Amino acid sequence: MDPSKTPIGPPPPGVIPNLVNPESTVDVASAVIIFFTILMLLFVLVRMYTKLFVSLSRGWDDYVCILACCCSIAYMGITIDIFARGYGVHTWDFPVSKITPTLLRELKAVTAGYGPTIFLTKLCLFILYYRIFSPNAIMRYLIYFGVAFNATFYVVYTLFYTFHCLGATSGTTKCGRDLKLFGVITTAINIADDFYILLIPLSAISTLQLPPAKKLGLLAIFFTGFLACLCSIVSLHYRIILLRETDDVWNVVPVLILGTVEFNIGLICSCLPTLPALFRRSSIFSRKTTPSDVPDSGNSEPVKGAAPSGGSKRGFGRLGDVESRDSVAAFESGRREVSGGKYEMNGYQGEDAGRAKEWFKQARM
Repeated sequence: MDPSKTPIGPPPPGVIPNLVNPESTVDVASAVIIFFTILMLLFVLVRMYTKLFVSLSRGWDDYVCILACCCSIAYMGITIDIFARGYGVHTWDFPVSKITPTLLRELKAVTAGYGPTIFLTKLCLFILYYRIFSPNAIMRYLIYFGVAFNATFYVVYTLFYTFHCLGATSGTTKCGRDLKLFGVITTAINIADDFYILLIPLSAISTLQLPPAKKLGLLAIFFTGFLACLCSIVSLHYRIILLRETDDVWNVVPVLILGTVEFNIGLICSCLPTLPALFRRSSIFSRKTTPSDVPDSGNSEPVKGAAPSGGSKRGFGRLGDVESRDSVAAFESGRREVSGGKYEMNGYQGEDAGRAKEWFKQARM
């Protein structure tokens, strides 16, 4: 029996296998994955530029974002190579000869690699929440719980997909069905987790003292994450199909697409709060800065926990321009004194001190 002329699965009644030029979803799937990955990469580059050259502030969420971006690009590369090796056609159009050790390793890598990638994406969002809402004790506990739960959940997820069914051919044995069932269960949990991440900032945002238009803008940023929730819901639908049917080579493609779109949208959402600082840059440098242009900390006290004057009554950082608290350099100055238009920046060290002074020097021109 020639493996190149033998499909890995029987066709439905009345269907003739086509091993030469079969129907395929590879072109559309590859285009969608590449598009969302490039879009995510553009937002990450804009975020890094804004943090390095505009707001002059960096945080742990930026480093986590870069790491998640690298994982996303690696995930995309492996997925595209899986498509190039024949996935995206019906099982009865997929010859046995294409089941190679390299393909099996890539399938295991892309399945297990989803866990670390989506965890880093969600961790980036949690750190962003912490930077904005940490003065509120309830929000801190919600964030701590979310990070702990996701770390535990995705460690278990990754270990299961890495070590379960070692030595067996996935999709043709009982352990292959175990993997599919585990995928359905974890996707259902992931949906609940996505909505948790989406909803926990809402009560905090409602307490911020912002104009209605800016508060709606901030809500719009977080609700961009609702698209990621939709991806999880649709992915659950296709995972159930994958569990019930035997056409794995065809049915797994939507799952791979939606996984890529989900964490790319998550990364895009984490980058959105930095955009207002970039859009404001030209107006900042085109006018002379006065003491009233810099948020007053109140009696020159360090900005730690308590909100600046005019901020939220519950201690949230002032987000008057719908951005994260670190988007303005003054929020991380530690202490500043305003006297006759002269700004003294304390709390910066080394290169950061020079950059902070240069920022205010240019702002006064």
